Amino acid sequence: MRYVSVRDVRTHNGWMPFEARRQPLKRLDETTFQTQHRPLVDADWDGTLIDDVAVFLDGEQVEPEAIDPDIGLVSIYPPPSQAARVEASYYWHPVGDSEVQLAVEAAEAEVEALTGTVFKPHPKVERVVVSRGRTFNLSEPVLSLLSVKVYDHAGNLLDSDAPAEVLDPQTGLIRIPASAGEPRPPWYLSHPFEVEAVYQAGYAQTPPTVKQAVITLASYIILTKLQRSLSFAADYGGAVVAGFTAEDLERRLSFLRQEVDRVKQTLPRRVGRV
Repeated sequence: MRYVSVRDVRTHNGWMPFEARRQPLKRLDETTFQTQHRPLVDADWDGTLIDDVAVFLDGEQVEPEAIDPDIGLVSIYPPPSQAARVEASYYWHPVGDSEVQLAVEAAEAEVEALTGTVFKPHPKVERVVVSRGRTFNLSEPVLSLLSVKVYDHAGNLLDSDAPAEVLDPQTGLIRIPASAGEPRPPWYLSHPFEVEAVYQAGYAQTPPTVKQAVITLASYIILTKLQRSLSFAADYGGAVVAGFTAEDLERRLSFLRQEVDRVKQTLPRRVGRV
């Protein structure tokens, strides 16, 4: 995830974790137990789930060996006795962290495809042919220009460290000392330059419109999937997911469909080369 976090999506939608306290666990085998509710989620947003789950063996807290958050499995080693009382306190939500992460990654990929831009800072090496003059545009916004090499039309290195200047970081407009297209000896023919630029591309901070678009798209992806799950459950006699009803989902999705179209129109578009 490059532009928003699981916390951003949860906070925006009000999908805050539910707390379960000292609930009995279902024994599946000697060392594996299952929670009553799932998926388990990272409630303190620190990227680690194991510190959000407290396991109690006959009232004494023990460290779990492993946790599978999506299906609510807790492993304890060494195996407790059959008569032992095994309980756990944990946080859960019908929309799991892994589902949010997948939706955010899909939304980020769509935003980058729509805008033609990677907004996170990233290194880039780019070659540009300069046919005339001293200026050229790189394909992405420039955070910092690291080096510029200038070659002639035959590929010979003319300047290994040209003192180039960034005129417009947003459009990637760069100026070099020498001017392309001027007649040069011995035949006094005009030739282009080829410039190799090494630079840090992207944005120092993710634009708010990009963050909003990713959150909206991710929310729409999650709720569309959840709506299909509820429809499947209704058709086959399954239980309705806690915290969501079909009517609530339809109202929310109807709003999000309009929001998706709106935020896509607000996204920054890459400026074409001049």
